[in-house]
Amino acid sequence: MISKEFKMVVAQNCLEYDAKYAITMFSMGTLSESCNNCKNFINGECSKGLFDEVIQIISRN
Repeated sequence: MISKEFKMVVAQNCLEYDAKYAITMFSMGTLSESCNNCKNFINGECSKGLFDEVIQIISRN
């Protein structure tokens, strides 16, 4: 299982991150920037197939 913190890091580094809710951009709580709050993250997976790509970019830095 992927942690909430890791999903937040991935979302913060994803160029295609698209918040489900406008308030997400201003919240520090459960609606903060995370894969779980992205329109493209459906049924636990990135519909654009970018999750693994972003992980690779993060691991290089």
